[in-house]
Amino acid sequence: LAFLGQYAEVDRDVVFTVEYSVRSAMVAVYDLLDLDEEVPPVSKHYRRPKVLAEAIEAAYR
Repeated sequence: LAFLGQYAEVDRDVVFTVEYSVRSAMVAVYDLLDLDEEVPPVSKHYRRPKVLAEAIEAAYR
């Protein structure tokens, strides 16, 4: 039994993104099939000042 999408927990990731759903499915498939494939790392977009500024601006519109 495998849980995918927002029903699974992936370290250092936000549940409500498409990237999260894809990553959780990749982790499940790779683990269940015992593959040595690498799951793409979590994006560090939240550390970029421009992204943070745009998020703050969008929150106050």
